[in-house]
Order: sequence, then C-alpha cells, then structure tokens
Amino acid sequence: MDAKSARARQVVAVAATSAAADGQTSNAKEDESDEEVAGVVPSPLHVQEHPEEKTEPAWEDAYARHFGLVLTTILHEREDFRDLFSDEELAIAAAFLTKLSPFEKQLYARLFQRRGPWFKTTSLFRYFLKANAFGKHAAATTDIAEGGMDNQETPDAGGCEEEKKAQQLPDHTLVQATIDSLVQAGLLLKFPCTTSDSRVSATTKDQDERVQLDAAMDAIQQCATTAELAALHKKMTGSNGSGGKADLLQATKRVVKTQRRIDGSRIPVARLMHQIWTRSYPLAGKGTSDVMVVQMAEAARDLLLRMHRLFYFMASSPYNSSSIPPQLTDMSQLLQLAMRKLPSQEPTQWPGLMVFFGKVAYPEYKLTSTPSSDATDIQSCARHRTFPSSEAYVCYEVAYQLHGLMSTIKQCLVITTPDKEYQEPDLELKWILNDTPPAFFAFQRLLFILYEETEDDDDCVLEVGPPARQHGVEGGVLEAASWQMRSWEQFHRELGRMQSLDDLVVASKICLHAYLRWVKASTLDEGKTGVIESGVPVFFSKCNAGYHLARVVHIAVGLYEKLRKYQLACLLLNELLATPLLERKRGYWWDRLALNLEHLKCVEQARVTCLNALEDPLVFATDRIALERRLQRLQRQKNLQEGVNENERSELVSADEQVTQSTYEHRHNYIVGRPLNRQTGEKSRFIGYDDEPCNVEQLVLQYYRDHSGEGEGATGGWYGVHSEGVVLRNIFGVLMWEILYADVPNVFQTPFQSAPLDFGYADVFCKARKALIEHRLAQVRQQWTMEELLTKFAATWKREYGKVTRFVHWPSDEAASLQFHLLTVVAMRRTELADLLHYMATSKEFHQAQNGLPDLLLLKFEPSHASGDAVLQPPGCCLDDHDCLNVHAFCGMEEDLNLNVKPSPTSVPDQMSIGDGGQGLLTKENGAPEHPLERVLSLLGQERKMAAHLKLVEVKGPRDRLSDKQLLW
Repeated sequence: MDAKSARARQVVAVAATSAAADGQTSNAKEDESDEEVAGVVPSPLHVQEHPEEKTEPAWEDAYARHFGLVLTTILHEREDFRDLFSDEELAIAAAFLTKLSPFEKQLYARLFQRRGPWFKTTSLFRYFLKANAFGKHAAATTDIAEGGMDNQETPDAGGCEEEKKAQQLPDHTLVQATIDSLVQAGLLLKFPCTTSDSRVSATTKDQDERVQLDAAMDAIQQCATTAELAALHKKMTGSNGSGGKADLLQATKRVVKTQRRIDGSRIPVARLMHQIWTRSYPLAGKGTSDVMVVQMAEAARDLLLRMHRLFYFMASSPYNSSSIPPQLTDMSQLLQLAMRKLPSQEPTQWPGLMVFFGKVAYPEYKLTSTPSSDATDIQSCARHRTFPSSEAYVCYEVAYQLHGLMSTIKQCLVITTPDKEYQEPDLELKWILNDTPPAFFAFQRLLFILYEETEDDDDCVLEVGPPARQHGVEGGVLEAASWQMRSWEQFHRELGRMQSLDDLVVASKICLHAYLRWVKASTLDEGKTGVIESGVPVFFSKCNAGYHLARVVHIAVGLYEKLRKYQLACLLLNELLATPLLERKRGYWWDRLALNLEHLKCVEQARVTCLNALEDPLVFATDRIALERRLQRLQRQKNLQEGVNENERSELVSADEQVTQSTYEHRHNYIVGRPLNRQTGEKSRFIGYDDEPCNVEQLVLQYYRDHSGEGEGATGGWYGVHSEGVVLRNIFGVLMWEILYADVPNVFQTPFQSAPLDFGYADVFCKARKALIEHRLAQVRQQWTMEELLTKFAATWKREYGKVTRFVHWPSDEAASLQFHLLTVVAMRRTELADLLHYMATSKEFHQAQNGLPDLLLLKFEPSHASGDAVLQPPGCCLDDHDCLNVHAFCGMEEDLNLNVKPSPTSVPDQMSIGDGGQGLLTKENGAPEHPLERVLSLLGQERKMAAHLKLVEVKGPRDRLSDKQLLW
C-alpha cells in the first residue's frame, strides 16, 4: 500500500498546483445555466462573505466547479479513495485538472451532464459563444475601469448589424483546437471515419470493421437529421429516400449490412456521412480533416462516473431521471436495454451540483477527517477506511452495477403469469453448484488473493477470453495496462454474453459466494489479506459487494415468484438466510419462504419455517406479527387434518411449539359515507357533509369537525390534516436537530448528506449520542417551560427551513404549517412529547422504517370545564359552533391541506422570512405582521381556560385491516 501510495502521489503531484489555481474562483457565481438545468436561480445562501470584493462574474460555471470538486477531493483530500485506483486511472483524472484549459474543463463538464454519447460539433457552439461573450464583457469592464464612461464611443448602426451576425458563430480555429485538446487527453473520440490497421489479421480486421460500423450507425442515428439521412441514402444507392427519419434510418442500415462494393469491401458509410456533415458545417475555414461529430470516450467517462459515485457513496442518491424506460417482454432485449443504461448517458442531478445552482441546501455538520496511510498505527488507519483494498472497491462497483441492472429489469419487465396448470421444471445443475469460478474478473482476483501466497499487480489467473481491445481515436487499438481497467472491459464483455435472467442471477449468486468466502478468510487471517472486518463500522455495511449482490438475489426472488418458479425462489431465499447480510430483511425472507413452501404443498415445512423464524433474534416486531399470524393459520390447518380439537391440542403441544401471540387493541369508530364510485382499483370518492366531492380522508376530517365523537358526550370541534405521520416526524427532526447532526466520528463522509450514516442502526446511534439524547429529553420533559420549548422549535424551524434532510418534510406554506406544528406540541404536552422523542430515537423499528403512522392528526382546543371562566378568547376570535378553536382559521390553513404530498420543487428559500414581511404572514389589527410563534404564545397565555387534545386516526375501508406496522404503532 505504501509503494502504491507513493506512485499515486507522483501521478497527482502536478495536479495540486492546478487545482489550487482553479480553487481561487471556485466560489464565484456561475453564469446562466443551459438546457440541462433550466430556470435555476442562485440562492443567497451561497453568496460570498464579501460580495463587495467581487468585481466580475467568473466564466467557469457550476458544472466545471462541481466536476473539479469531485476530482480534487478524490485525488488530493481523500487518500483512502485515491489508493483505490490504478496509476492509469489516476493519470486520466489528473489530466483533467492539469492538461486542460479552464474553458476545456467547462466544455467537458457540460458534455458529461448531457445525454450522449455522440455530440455534433455544431451543438457545442453555444458554449463557445458564452465564453466569447464573457471575454468581451471582461475587456469592456477593463476599459471602463481605466478610461471611464466618458471615453466610450458609440458605434454606428451599420456596424452593429455586422457585429451581431459575427457574434452568432464562434471561431472555427478555437472550436477545432478545443476538441483536439480533449481528444488528446483521452476524454473524447472522433467520429470513426478511418479503417483498421492493415497489419492485423483478416479475422481481427473484420471484427474491427463491424465494431466501427456499429459505432458509426449509432452516431448517425443520434446526430443526423432527416435531410442528412436522405442525402446519405442517395449517396449509397443513387435514389432518393422517402419517409421519416425512422424509415430512412432502417433503409440505411439495410443497405450497409447487406451490400458491398465491387472490391468486396463494405460501404464507407462513416466517410460518406462525414462528407455530408462537412458540407453543411457553417464556419469559414473548414477542412476535410475537421471533426464534425465527437463521442465521449467510454472508458474515461465510466471512470469519472465511478469517481462521482465514490464521492457520493454515503450521500443522498442522485435525483431520479425523468425518462421512463419501455416495457418489454423479451428478456434478451431487456438485458441489452439494461446494459446500455449501465454507463448512464443521461443527465444526473448530483446533490452538489444542485447546491451550486442554489436549488437545494444541506445541513451544516463537521466532516470526518480522512485517515492517512502515513500513520504509525496501520491497523487503526485500516479500521477507518471504507474499502480495505482496491479489489474490494472494484468488486463493490461491479456489484453496484449488477444491482442497477437488476433494478432496471424489474422496472421494465412485463411478466406474463403462467397458467394454473404450469408445472415448474426441476432445478438445473448450475443452481446447485456454488464453487464454480466467478464470471467476473474482479471476483476472480479476490479468490486469487485469498488462495495465493504471492501476488503481482498485473496477474490474471482466471480471466475468460482474450484481453479486450479498445479502439483509439484514429482507428488504432489500445490495450489497458492495469488490472482495474481490464476488469471493467471484461465485465462489460461478460454481460454481453448473457442471454437470460437466469444467467444474470446465477453469475451474481456465484459472486456472492466468492465474496463471502473472502470475508470469512479475511476475518481468520488478517495479515494475509490486509482486511480487518471487525473494525469496520456497522453503518458501512452498504459499502461492500455483498450488500448489493444480496439485493440482486432479493429482487430475483420476487421476479421468480411472479413467474411461479417457487423452487428457485425457495433456493435463493435459503441462501440469503444463510448470509449475514441485509439483516432487516430476514423477517421478510422467512415469511416469503414459508409462503413459497405452501405453494409447493410443503405445509409442514412451512410451519417449521415459521417456528425457526420466530426464534431468529434478528426478526423485527412487524415481521413477527405476520409470522405469528401465518403460524396460527398453519397450525389450525394441521389440527383440522389430524382431527384434533383445540382443547386436546393444547394438552399435546410441546413447549418448543408454543408461541406467544401478540394482541393489539384499538378503538373503532364507524362512519357511513355516500360513495361516488365503486370501481375496483380506483381511489374511493365520496360526497362530503358539505355536499361536495371528497376523498375518504377529507370525509373523516369533516365528520370529526362537525359531528359528535365517540364516548363521554364528546362533541365536534376536531381540526386536523392528512399527514401520514409527517407532523410527528417533523417534530422529532426539528427538536432533535442538533443531536442528529452532532459531531460523531465517521457518520459524515461527504458534504451532501441528508442524515448521519448511523441512523438506521438504533444501538449504534444511541450509544454515540447517549448523553446528548438524555440531555435533550430532560430539557423537553422538565427543564424547559412550554414557552421555551415552542421558542426553541420555532427558532430551529426558521434557521434550517428548506434544507435537504431525511427527518423533516418541509411544507410549502411555512407560516401556517409552523403554527400547526406548534399547536401540536402544545396538545401533546411535554411528558408525552419526551416519550415520543425517546421512542423515535431509540426504537429499532422506527430506525428501520418510518412508515405505518396513522393517516390523520386531529387537534381540539375547547373551554376547560375545570376553570371558573369557561369562555375561550383566542386571537382573532377563531371559534366555531362548538365553542372550540377553529385551528384551520387560526393557522390560516386550507381545510383540505395534505402534508403527505411533496411540494413543488422551488429554489432554496433565503432563511425563511417569517415576521419580515414574508409570504403567508398573518397580521395584527394595526396591520403589522405577526410572528406565528407570537400567536401561539398568546393562545398559550389562556392555558387555564382551555383544554388541548390530540387524536390520531387511521382510515380504513370496511374490508381493510391494519397493516403489521400500523398495529405496531
């Protein structure tokens, strides 16, 4: 590791100077964004501290700044990340920082975020025009600063027209020089208009020609217009083509693949297309050797994309793409589609990029310092590294991409359920054998390191097939030098050979077994492999190949169940249960295994499976409810078959088979509605009590507002929202904000995290923050008064409003929602609120899944009968017919407000201007704005004259039942 680190430092040493120079302008304001992120307005949150020192905007936009941040962090700041890459990979990344001019960095960073991989040179003109516009703006600013405004001459009208025409096109020399520089850096490839090397064999030459032909047709399909395709068709056949672009493209492909020239060679479709593009090229000074179309170099782009994923490996996932994949039934076509999506050529909204554009902001926290390989305590250093070796990282990336491939298949596959008479065939031998060599070289290398005493950096022990050949910019062939680059070539080659879902699942399953053998041996022999699994924090569990491979098998189980291949599903479930991975899924796996055994008519095995599952300490409470229910049903079936009644059975049952059935009691209240529709699969609609159409949640809200409640002569006056538990989760997030984002080692690895890494692991989370949690609960329960509690809540809400966080769902109407949250805190009381916060902070069930909370949250503020003054006088006299506080009118909320709906995406607000004339503020009688906290505190001043109540309601239809998670709540 020391020798490798030394070589890596030599590779990136020169990049430090360039990165430092570029960093001087990294905080400058970017120019207007283009079509990738339209309508973005920079947020005031990211303005420099001394704006008066900033005299001109930097030309370098957010794309290049974000790209430089990722590469600089990996090459210079995170040595543990840098050691995961080979010298060849580091040289490619360092070339971006050292060999490219600022404008070339900007151009490639924008192409990196565009849908590719082919780009017409004319589509890049706008970037050159923006650079020219900035240059002229900078020169004009300099002239004004030196000579003043009085020295400026006004040009005549005729000159303006000529200048406008000249400004619409960039300089031809600059365009070609910039593209050539990116090509020389290995980041772009020219359009394949050359032939293969004549020195290679005929077989290799023919193979290279087919590869170049496929690449040329892909470029033509993506970049050529209908008129250009018609001209190409006429050049090849002599006849005018007809139809649209799709018809012309099909005709062109048919001619290219079926016809040859007199000498037997293929039709030079690439050269003909290049001539057509050159003829229509609008810039003066063009030549036949100029580049008309460029391609993103696949190997370089994949490397830079992996570096981006490594930079964000612990942060929030990038936002989903808006493109919807097609639905397919043919598995071979679906595999090809999924493999094309692996090197994603679609724009990705990286969290850091959205921050640079001012679209989002993240909470403030302290990043964990990176360990250095120069530390004296090597074992202590290794414990804090996420990936113990480059082999472990490459296997993680392979498994991550297999996970993405399987997710695409799940999303796009149209499953036709077999008939009831379908008989599942017997299992093939490939499903039973687990000791066969893995299909992918990355996992082969794991086993090689495990079983060989000595290793060489370039050894290839089990590689299948010849080394891959990468086509260069002039038709030559380049071969990757490092084992990492070769492993990625072999990975894509092996994926291309797969023809069915079974092939993918079998390959993933064998890789999973290889990884588990490596982990087991690593634990037993730390010195041989350099891995110390016991020192890795539990919340790093997602950063290993086993996690994603288990996810692949988990998805495959669901697909095979839909295909009624229950034997395969049972086999895969048993293998998953035998692994120490995805512990939170064990209860679900046990339940599905029992169900699949029932489908196979193995009822007794299903019953034993339920018993074994209930003895598993890693099965959570919600899964135990489902398993207990299934076990009881299977036990009743067994009793009926044996003819034993319940009394006799209770005497004969053994102690091992006795299972305690959990009971859950909750109050019921039945409402009769007037339905508007009765269609199966549609959301129920009703006629509300105001004779207007509404959904079932709105109907229940109207009922509790206007009608008498259940028991003790309670009347209406309940006001609430449909929130699905959002209000309770928001209260937890706001009051526990400082604890959630406290300075805890290793839980914050990147600047763009919405939550600490250890949230989800209740034991680890509470142990690291035990004193902080106890102190905050004591403050809520005893130390703070209600006024201090509400003031703290409002201050945190205002300070952190709009930031991306896992714990708070920020509503769009800030003032009204803040008042409702404050009233909820008042109604809950401090003791009950402290108990709720304690449960959410320490409960394993809440850490694992935050869903299952009741649909409706209702509040009621009524006159207190224990007080001598039974008249409540809230601010604004917001009383209803029941002499209760009209919460909706008091807060200024809409009655049909649904807090469970995500607000429309907007720019990050400038530190929520409540009380400063912001939107949605309430006003006093004299017209002055009134802070939401002031209104609630004024209402709280009459606490002795009123009683506050809170009710949680889960809405279910007559044939629905509570889910297991809802029962647990």
